[in-house]
Amino acid sequence: MPALRPVLIQGDDGAPIHFGERWSDLPETPAEAYSVVTHPERYAQLHEVADALVAHLLATYDCEAVEEPPRDLGAQELRAVRIASVPGTAPVRIAWTDFPGVVAEVGLDVPAAAPICGCDACDEPLERAAEGLAEAVLSRVRGRGGAAWPER
Repeated sequence: MPALRPVLIQGDDGAPIHFGERWSDLPETPAEAYSVVTHPERYAQLHEVADALVAHLLATYDCEAVEEPPRDLGAQELRAVRIASVPGTAPVRIAWTDFPGVVAEVGLDVPAAAPICGCDACDEPLERAAEGLAEAVLSRVRGRGGAAWPER
């Protein structure tokens, strides 16, 4: 995974927002934070994480990548790639979205999304979103939910 650069975003009061800790000193998350996204740009580096994941898969496993047409899933896909290994193994589809975010279809009923939600209430930090995406993709190709991909 590429090294993530610090994301400095300031609130209306000029103080830096510490994502993942915004509501830790409150008894509960404010109701007005649900379904609101004020700083989606904090997730822009997830596109670089997806690029690195694809490069890692192609360098490590016996697989091929094919570009696919983007889909509109609520968040418009900017580009998508399907990575497939030998017959009998499930492919992985990775899509870069305009949120900005990444959606990975890894053989589960619900695709792995990074960020999982992105709203202010969920307050998911970039690092956790990137780690979750990488874990979902890598655990799939290592055999979770089907045959493991052969290494090169």
